[in-house]
Amino acid sequence: MKLKNIINTLSLAAVAFFATACQDTDAQIDIAEVDAPEFVSATLTKEVPVFFGETTIKVAFDKKINFASKNASQVTINGEAVDKAWVAGASNELTIVKTLDFCNSLSLHIPAGLIIGPQGKTYDEDIDETWTVAAMPTNDATAVTAKLGWGWNLGNHFDTYGDAIAKGWGYWDKVATITDAPFTTLAAAGAKTVRIPVTWTDHMDDSNVIPAAYLDEVAGVVDKVIAAGLNVIINTHHDSFETTLGDAAGDEEKAAAAKALIETLWTQVATKFKDYDADKLIFETFNEVHTGDDWGTGSDAQFALLNKWNQYAVDAIRATGGNNATRWIGVAGYAANIDLTIARLVLPEDPAKRIMVAVHCYDPYNFCTVPAKSGQNSWGHNADPDHSDSAAESYVVSQLYKLRKAYINKNIPCYLGEYGCVNQPTANANAFRAYYLEFFCRAANFAGIPMMIWDNNSKDSGDEAFGYIDHADGSWLNDSEKTVPMMIKACTSTDASYDFQTIWDKSPVVE
Repeated sequence: MKLKNIINTLSLAAVAFFATACQDTDAQIDIAEVDAPEFVSATLTKEVPVFFGETTIKVAFDKKINFASKNASQVTINGEAVDKAWVAGASNELTIVKTLDFCNSLSLHIPAGLIIGPQGKTYDEDIDETWTVAAMPTNDATAVTAKLGWGWNLGNHFDTYGDAIAKGWGYWDKVATITDAPFTTLAAAGAKTVRIPVTWTDHMDDSNVIPAAYLDEVAGVVDKVIAAGLNVIINTHHDSFETTLGDAAGDEEKAAAAKALIETLWTQVATKFKDYDADKLIFETFNEVHTGDDWGTGSDAQFALLNKWNQYAVDAIRATGGNNATRWIGVAGYAANIDLTIARLVLPEDPAKRIMVAVHCYDPYNFCTVPAKSGQNSWGHNADPDHSDSAAESYVVSQLYKLRKAYINKNIPCYLGEYGCVNQPTANANAFRAYYLEFFCRAANFAGIPMMIWDNNSKDSGDEAFGYIDHADGSWLNDSEKTVPMMIKACTSTDASYDFQTIWDKSPVVE
């Protein structure tokens, strides 16, 4: 009986509710009006020294928006329709993609009425945004860039080590005595710098003293370089601490021994050269310090210890006085790797404020260094995809621009102490080699980075065949009579018409 009363009561309540609702025919829910979206910003997703290739722009608004993909053809960059434009999900951001030829400025145009906001309201103004490549700064870093220009490595002469020492200092490049011939050849071609890699510790006696005769031998070659009108860089190369960073990072006793060795080595070398012109001779603390066969990883402890090592070397050099008080000193990050240097190198404290950063780059390694072993025979946008590497033009430009952003723009000189590409086994592969070298050098120029080619005096072709100038008589090796002047022009020319597109259009094709 109670259940029946409850059902009757609910039924009467429902009838009363619907009757009341039907009587109030003018009642409605108010929906607040939303303004049209407003443009906030347009942002390039990457910074480059020149615009080219696939380029992405993000256009942000203050509200969630819609965009009809069919309207992408009305959005233009430099007067040409973009490749794609879309809004990903519920977003306030329009993504635009355009593949560009080389250019120094971008002009984005989005006509009014294409951007749709809530309630169908559109943004009714044109959007016009322009980006221009930043000009190279005028500072001490760019002055050093101009001074060092394009340079050359006397590779595998003084950087022998181990059992090779007993066979003569010049064992690896098979030249017993270096004359002035290579340097006069370089000077006549327009080169400005010679880097002399030197291994010291394997020549030391049991008391860690460098023989006077060896110091004199190195100094004699430095004298020849300077007499030819060139700048010179000397370093520590394949020294005993080159690959033992990991051991020292994990052992206090080994770390202390490495510190003592670095300090005594640089004290002796710096003392020998302290009266040399501070504007002609540069010291470079280390070459490619790493751990074992680890060239691209490292660890926090190793990075921290290498930063200390650089400080020890700088302090030892400055303490010798003379022209060493103001001499430029190059310091290297882990393995001289570009990315690890930028991420983990801490510049030493220096009262003279004359510290430079040294990096190396042989990318793509398989084409530049071991093409016979790897089977890579081409490079760049026309390369054989089955026999090439993804580290093509955009990669090279990006890597070098990272250095400009991290160092040159901040008034810190930076140089490529080593780069290169071997003499290839075939004529077609050598055409790609020439294209690579010209493009790489021009990219370095646009990034403000001086560079030194690696030369091990090889007269062969194939893996590790980095011969450009004969170390004994200064004659050209392989096709270097054309290749070296080409690299010098690409690295140093101020001709604005000599741009990337000029080089790009000369790319060979696979035969």
